[in-house]
This record gives sequence, structure tokens and C-alpha cells, in this order.
Amino acid sequence: MDADLYDEFGNYIGPDLASESEDENEYRNAGEDGEDRDRSDEEMEEDKDESRDHPEQANMTVVLHEDKRYYPSALEVYGPDVETLVQEEDAQPLDKPLIAATRKPKFQIKQQQLPDTTYSIEFLSDMMDAPHLIRNIVLLGHLHHGKTTLVDCLVRQTHPYMHSVTDEKPLRYTDTLFTEQQRGVSTKATPVTLLLQDVKSKSYLLNIFDTPGHVNFSDEATAGIRMSDGAVLIVDAAEGVMLNTERLLKHALQERLALTVCINKIGGIPSNSVTPRYNTSGRYGVPYQQSTQKNWLRACREDARPSSMTMGIGQYIK
Repeated sequence: MDADLYDEFGNYIGPDLASESEDENEYRNAGEDGEDRDRSDEEMEEDKDESRDHPEQANMTVVLHEDKRYYPSALEVYGPDVETLVQEEDAQPLDKPLIAATRKPKFQIKQQQLPDTTYSIEFLSDMMDAPHLIRNIVLLGHLHHGKTTLVDCLVRQTHPYMHSVTDEKPLRYTDTLFTEQQRGVSTKATPVTLLLQDVKSKSYLLNIFDTPGHVNFSDEATAGIRMSDGAVLIVDAAEGVMLNTERLLKHALQERLALTVCINKIGGIPSNSVTPRYNTSGRYGVPYQQSTQKNWLRACREDARPSSMTMGIGQYIK
């Protein structure tokens, strides 16, 4: 052992020596060359066929990392008949999330808090404990005869903040669905609870059902009739008794409800038309009386009978 070939720590510092791996590679190459010479022509043809079936094994060229193909192309996957597009930039804006939050669709208007009224909520809750002071009333009438507008008048009387609303559109307080507000037609029977007084300033709790006037939603009017103690039949003074008015009137009489007739839209009658007061009142079978807030729910007496000149509603009240 030559001490000059090693340093003080025992590391080899002499000339380069042939490594064992190089010797082994030279030995293997020499052996392969000898085997290749001994192979027959048939074996060489078989190797060529295998290299064609497995080109990746036969191709030993150096491929850069960015040029390597780990996945097949879109043309190889989908075929030449399919057009594929590759977008390098995101078409979705940054203010839009990738996974949007689930939003429940809203179909109706809801108040977030209790509205201010002319009466206290405690007084209203105390009235609920007195069944003899509760009245369940259903509003009946033909389409666009003013049932929802009548409820709006009562709501404005009991809700002070409604007076400050200066919108040109009608209030339509009981039309809670968006479709009802947009189309101006009630499709559902909507109840509303109000505290009103009679002519003697006696307070009553009124559960009012605003029913649709369209004939296709007569089932909502039937549900309101079944849950009510009395009915208010609203008739347009200009149009008079319509087909659905007669149907609802017969239905209310079959259920033996206390009936009150309200002639609405009196201002819609042309001023040049000659219509005597007694003729208008006698046509509907009720005596003429000026409509006010305190007497609009006055029920017809059981012994009331229409005169011989009455027509329209009077022919059903017998």
C-alpha cells in the first residue's frame, strides 16, 4: 500500500482508476455483441416486430421534461369528428364565485317586523281570548270589483305609516305573491286580522279573508266561506251583478252565512246617466245607505224581504 496515494484522513488522492461499473458495462457490451453475431435472421425479424408493437421501449432518445407526454391528446381520445377547445384564460369573472351559494327562491312578500298600528299588540292578543268579540268575515265578489281595495282602506285606517306612502300604484296589502303584484289579480285567499269598531265604538277582532274574484280560483273562495261566520258581497256599481257574483252569492246562501252587500265604485258611474237612487238600491235588494267605515259590516236582518221591484241580488234573498 502506497502512503502517497492517501491523505492523512485516509481518502484516496491518487490518479483516477477505472470503476467497477465501467468494467461491467464493457463486459456486458462485449457479451451482447457476441450474442448478436450468433443470432439468426429469424430472431432479428422477431425483434423488429416487437419494437414496432412497443415503440416506447425501442425509442431510447432523450426527451426533455416539458416535451414529455403523460396523457393522450384530445384528438386521440375523442377522434377527428369532435372539435375541442382549450382556453388558457378563465372566462369567469373574479367577482363570481366558483361554487355559488344556494339561494332559495322567494315567491311572496314578508314583513320582517310587526307594523305599527293604532292599537297595541297586547290589546289585540287580549281580544283573542274573547271568542264572542271575534268575527270571521269573507269578502266575495267578481273579478276587479274592489275586494282587495276595500281591505287596503281598512289597513290604512289601522296602520298610520300607510298614510305616508305616496306611490301611485295601489297598496294591494293582501296580495303577497310577486305574481299577484305584477299581474294585479289575486290568486290566493289571504287572511288579515284587524281591530275595528262598530257604530257604538265597540271594538271587535275581525279576521278578514280576501278571496280571488276569478272564476278559476273559486276553490279559494270556497275555503274562505267554510271558515267564516259572515260574508260581504262586493258589487261594482257600473258593471252590476256578474256571473261569478251570482255563483258566490248562491254558495254563501247555501252555507247559511250572514250576508252584507257592499256597492263599490259608485264614482265609476257616468255623470250623464240617469239612475234614480231608489232604482239603484232596489235593484240589489238592500236599502240605500251611505257607506262609512263603521257601518260597512252591518248584516242584513233575517226578517228583511226585498220589495216587488227588486232584481239581481234580491231574487236570491228569499
